[in-house]
Amino acid sequence: MIGNLQRAAESTGKGEEAALWQHLREHWNFTVTTGQVYVFEDYLAGLDPARTSYVSTAFKVRADAMPQQAMAMLLRTLDEMAEPERKRQLLILIDLLNFIAATDQQEALARYREDSRSGGPLPVLAFFDTREEADAWLNRLAAPPSYGHVMIGDEYYEIWYSREDNVRELLRGYLMEYFLEDFESKPLPSPAASFNTREEAMEWLANHPASPTALVTIAGEYYHAVYHKKFNRHTLHSLTRLREERERIKAEQQQQEDEETEPSED
Repeated sequence: MIGNLQRAAESTGKGEEAALWQHLREHWNFTVTTGQVYVFEDYLAGLDPARTSYVSTAFKVRADAMPQQAMAMLLRTLDEMAEPERKRQLLILIDLLNFIAATDQQEALARYREDSRSGGPLPVLAFFDTREEADAWLNRLAAPPSYGHVMIGDEYYEIWYSREDNVRELLRGYLMEYFLEDFESKPLPSPAASFNTREEAMEWLANHPASPTALVTIAGEYYHAVYHKKFNRHTLHSLTRLREERERIKAEQQQQEDEETEPSED
């Protein structure tokens, strides 16, 4: 719905309105990637069904100019919308704005938006040295994140949690493979620095933080250095390994497609 309304605003030359829909999209992405879907669901469940105003007191007190404009747009759109399902979705977006204000997350959202627009890495919720440490962390949480990513060494892992049946898993993520598109569309730039060992690279990065990413070489091999500002930590991602992972994923997908299209002997 956000995408459709944003494109409609763009096609009719309503640039400010399109920007407000994008602002709402960022609210939604922030809530999902920070693992707060269940927290938001609980917030919705706790709302008074007899409330007389869609706009919460917390929002009126804490929201700055752009969320205020987005709220006004949502209320206008709600008033104009006839389709019941669309009206329900609009009410969820209204309460998403209320939720961010009620939980005092305006600054965290602003940092998320800034990082997203500057090409920063996907936010991670925690860092671990080993898979065992990460599993222990996830299993001892009373209320795990509904979604999100953690780092184990230099690898992204996706959190999968189902509150209904208490399933908790960490699944290998392949986010860094997408960075290859930027590098392979043009010649590789000169590395920011070159090192003989990983230890040398990490020591240098500690004093020269990537902003938010940088290309370095270690023993002649290119690495993508990523700075996770919230944790003041860097990760290093071998371009060679990223290419190998991408090719492996493609081969697995092709094999699955071939198996699905293979004619049955019957």
